[in-house]
Amino acid sequence: MLGLRRLARGFRWAGPIALALGTALAVAGPAPEATLGMVGPPRVLVLEVKGAITGGTAEYVTAGFARAKSERFDAVAIVLDTPGGALDATREITRVLLGSEVPVVAWVGPAGAHAGSAGLFVTLAAHVAAMDPATNIGAAHPVTLGGGDIEKEGGKELAKKAENDTAAYARTLAHTYGRNAEWAEKAARDSVSATADEAVRLRVVDFTAPSLQAALDLADGRQVQVAGASRKLRTRGAAQTPSEATVRQRLLSFLADPNVAAVLMLIGTLGIAIEFYHPGLIVPGLTGAISLLLAFLAMKVIPVNAGAVVLILVGTGLLIAEAYVTTHGLAGVGGSACIVLGLLFFVDRASSEYRFDPGALSVSPWIIWPVPITLAGLLGFVAWRVAAVRGRPLLLGGQGILGERGRTLSEVGPERGEVFVHGEYWQARSASPIPQGAAVRVTALNGLVVTVEPDPRAEG
Repeated sequence: MLGLRRLARGFRWAGPIALALGTALAVAGPAPEATLGMVGPPRVLVLEVKGAITGGTAEYVTAGFARAKSERFDAVAIVLDTPGGALDATREITRVLLGSEVPVVAWVGPAGAHAGSAGLFVTLAAHVAAMDPATNIGAAHPVTLGGGDIEKEGGKELAKKAENDTAAYARTLAHTYGRNAEWAEKAARDSVSATADEAVRLRVVDFTAPSLQAALDLADGRQVQVAGASRKLRTRGAAQTPSEATVRQRLLSFLADPNVAAVLMLIGTLGIAIEFYHPGLIVPGLTGAISLLLAFLAMKVIPVNAGAVVLILVGTGLLIAEAYVTTHGLAGVGGSACIVLGLLFFVDRASSEYRFDPGALSVSPWIIWPVPITLAGLLGFVAWRVAAVRGRPLLLGGQGILGERGRTLSEVGPERGEVFVHGEYWQARSASPIPQGAAVRVTALNGLVVTVEPDPRAEG
């Protein structure tokens, strides 16, 4: 009986013990899954944001973060070198960064790079921000082509609205990760910039690093808030995996260069002009049409001044007119001047939808000056060739043989003989006998019989 009682007491305690063990296992259950990503060296997905920030950039960043989440990367590193870009694309990127379930390390680099204007917002939205010592950040206020205020272009109310919205946006992003909101607002309102060392001192970024790997090493071990939970970064010695852009994203980034857009516009107008000069060539017209379509697509990617586009088109029209109207070169000079002015004012920096660093995103002088001169020269050459062709005598039909020179294949006189003229064999007559093998010139055509005379040049 005593043994049975002890056995019963043992069963009585078995229930609570099993419940306690089950609870402990349930609490500790996710631990193996949470530590799964910590097996092996850390992996970091690297995104490169270079050039103007556009819709293609936003697509690229969004796809990269989706991949980082699905493939369970330890962090996402964004390499920044941008003069700014479209506000809607910038907001989309910052939304992705703020809602990311993977830690984000932004590095402005390499040496000589900058995070201008919209690039500042992307930097502020990262969990950890670093800069190469030879870089700068800031200048988030919209400017005109000459570096002035948007008020001069769009009016006081528009300027105030854009400035307040951008300043509030910058403060919000800076507050998110405890960065200097006052300086961020000043960058938006007064277009101030800071060097890498100044940015660290002002608490705009966390530290400087001469390379991306150095930035990842310095970020290792930091506690950051990711998706509402505290997480310790694990990035030291991380294996870096580049994220490749799609063809569409690369095309949009390529078209974001104003030099490309300007050259496409000029190639397009040149191709159409050549087709006007010589209808039926097909290739110049087709090339011109495709180039113009790509140029119009580029105008959706970057802010383009509509007046500048009109100047380029008018200038090309004047160059075309030079071939048809005698202006003694005035139309050509005027057309070249219009194209130069159009290229100078091609980028519309006063657009309220874009934020660019002053002096950035401009057309190169190597395109502004040589290209119109080359264009005028090409069109002038084409016009000269067309005029030369139009001045030639008609070479087809009966009238085309008049004045042509050849040689007699037999003796030619009042009776018929045979001559070789214009690459063809002809029956011929002449007023006086002409011996075989003599040089002759055609003076008339009667049916299929030509009238010839001795060639005066041969006799001289």
